[in-house]
Amino acid sequence: MKLTTKEITFLAKDFPKRTEISLFANINEALDGTEEKSLEEKGIYKGGTLTGEAKEILEIAANAKKCTRLILRDGFIYVEKYTYKVDDKIVMAENDGGEMLFSIPKNFNDTIYEISEYIGMSRIKTADIEVLLSNDEMLVLLAMVDIYRQKALLTYQGQEILGDTLTLTDISKQLEKPTPNSLVQMLKKNYKYTGPRKDKVKEIMESLIAKECAIFQDGYLLTREYAIFAKNFLIPETIIMIENFNLNKNNEMMVAGGLGVCAGIKDNLTFVFGNNEIELASVSGFQMLQMIESFLKCPDIIEEPDIKEETPALPANKFCAECGAKIVPGAAFCPNCGSKVV
Repeated sequence: MKLTTKEITFLAKDFPKRTEISLFANINEALDGTEEKSLEEKGIYKGGTLTGEAKEILEIAANAKKCTRLILRDGFIYVEKYTYKVDDKIVMAENDGGEMLFSIPKNFNDTIYEISEYIGMSRIKTADIEVLLSNDEMLVLLAMVDIYRQKALLTYQGQEILGDTLTLTDISKQLEKPTPNSLVQMLKKNYKYTGPRKDKVKEIMESLIAKECAIFQDGYLLTREYAIFAKNFLIPETIIMIENFNLNKNNEMMVAGGLGVCAGIKDNLTFVFGNNEIELASVSGFQMLQMIESFLKCPDIIEEPDIKEETPALPANKFCAECGAKIVPGAAFCPNCGSKVV
């Protein structure tokens, strides 16, 4: 079933009790009076009433209390998909040249295969990094990664680069005026992050050293795995943004999100955004596809309780129930198989 945005706007009147995250929540086109006729010609509307499958699909999309939005950008290619969930029923809506194509998928195999055309299905990754960071820690670490990337690209041009050691001035400069196509620029532009004050960078570097992301040897250096990652993650080609929306028992919206950036079949970076921390990990294409599939199923967003007492220490490393891989405390997804942590 395919609908124009005008037809969707017209049909909104049939669902006056639609939820805040429903299909009809954000589509509001000016009508031109042809919508009912076009819907009848498609067999979707008859005698002022929705017919069979169309009614089933749109009732789920209108009453959804869980929703996921997926956007993939690769050069001039733009892919946009939504899933809406009521109980155990899921409807998918896909942007098809400005119109919305609806279906009730038995599984997400076709979608995962489509996305794999951009990021591959390899189980191999160049480097193995996984860490939980504050916003400021993430930006400072990415500033270091960006400088390493820039130096690696310059060596391909035949320029001689004298070592990888960075100063606080180098890092602060990249935070304040990030280079084009840098990871810092992407986060600041798309997610409105603001970098830490210049006088805080040294303190943040000490925190990154404690988390074994960096070391100090007459200047700052990335540790081995982060350096390997940075020198291979050169030209980001595909960006995948994914957001999960839930309505809680008070009909308040909760949001969880992730970002995937791909710079080659073995070089993928994921960000899973929490309330106060970001889970940053290098993943294989296969792992990223599993994470995307998990999001498309509209998982529950766990509502964090109000903290009235001193927060207990994080537990020791736990292990994935699906594959047995070690998971750092607080991680939302398994770094090995992509399964949601329970």
